[in-house]
Amino acid sequence: MLLQTLIEEGNPQGFMRTLATELFKEMVRRPESQVDLASAALLIALDEYPSLDVQKYLREIESMAATLRCGIDVSAKTRGLDLLESLNRFLFRTLGFRGNTEDYYDPKNSYLNEVLERRLGIPITLSLVFMEIGRRIGLHIEGVGMPGHFIVKCLHNGLEVFVDPFNQGEILTEEGCRKRLESQHGVGFEFSRSFLDSVSKHQMLTRMLANLKGIYLQRQEFRKALGTIEKMVLVNPESHSEIRDRAAVHFKLNNLSSALADWRRYLEMQPSAADAEEVKAQMNATGQLLALRN
Repeated sequence: MLLQTLIEEGNPQGFMRTLATELFKEMVRRPESQVDLASAALLIALDEYPSLDVQKYLREIESMAATLRCGIDVSAKTRGLDLLESLNRFLFRTLGFRGNTEDYYDPKNSYLNEVLERRLGIPITLSLVFMEIGRRIGLHIEGVGMPGHFIVKCLHNGLEVFVDPFNQGEILTEEGCRKRLESQHGVGFEFSRSFLDSVSKHQMLTRMLANLKGIYLQRQEFRKALGTIEKMVLVNPESHSEIRDRAAVHFKLNNLSSALADWRRYLEMQPSAADAEEVKAQMNATGQLLALRN
């Protein structure tokens, strides 16, 4: 009904935003096994790029995988490590995908369409490309959400082979992962084997959105931050912290009634929250501002 109203009112931009949200909602409410990760990532981008052709980029991924399959020796198809090496060569040498070390916090690095166009990305989006093409050539690849650096692991014959797509597909052992994290986080960092556990598709989408949220908040682009947080809530409806953060962004945008509604919901979910008194004070001030408008 809302989509029809937007069409009738001649609001194509509002229509596309609402369509992007509805399509994303439908995707993330599916069971884990039925979530199409590439499609979901492109639906995140649809909000920023209203004219984006999702199917075009899905076909591009399929085309990349088909090209790689044609170049693989039949004898290699039964050996996972050979396939992995072929995937590495194809993505990072032939196609030229690489980590964007020059402008890591460019939001384009988090949008799959831009990553496919520019061959540039951050760890999680390059990992997504790696996973999607790997899956299409018969590899079992899962995401690994290490603290501060996303990688993947290839599962083959009971073995786990860790790969860092941000660093040109570097193969890592468990010890190599530990050293990388210790180097990144500095003295006092305590490694846990759980850091190398697989993450779900929903967790990957949440992390991609969290990256965008952080960028847009840092840039004070609050409307874009709001759209990102709203998608995070769709993925995790019971995330009280995102509902609280959405309230703060609504307040920044002068959406006072929406801010109050989210703060109320936050306190209903977390009545004993450490910041409950601070939130109540914000609600009181916001209520007074609303009263002055009437």
